[in-house]
Amino acid sequence: MDKKEILEKNKGKRRNTLDEREQRVYNSSFGFGAVVVGILCLLFSVFRAFQHYTFYEFVTIILAYLCTTFLYQYKNIKKPFYLIAGIGTGMAALLCAALFLWVNLS
Repeated sequence: MDKKEILEKNKGKRRNTLDEREQRVYNSSFGFGAVVVGILCLLFSVFRAFQHYTFYEFVTIILAYLCTTFLYQYKNIKKPFYLIAGIGTGMAALLCAALFLWVNLS
């Protein structure tokens, strides 16, 4: 195979995939999005707290996000810390969701 054939073959395989830079930007965008969601949940929680309302729904959103992040990291990295953190934040998210339902449905 000559150089042109190799380049053409590689171009054909990579049409639907992201290059390394695009993958890094794609992955970073989720981190920035999570920071914005976290800040908004914090601001809404503080606002609700000053009004003497509960804010379980916002805590549930953050904890559920952290739970899925930790469990995904454990799936790929296999460090026990991520599994323990994922289970802990998952249980806390379920507790906050239950408290939200209990307060708002009673």
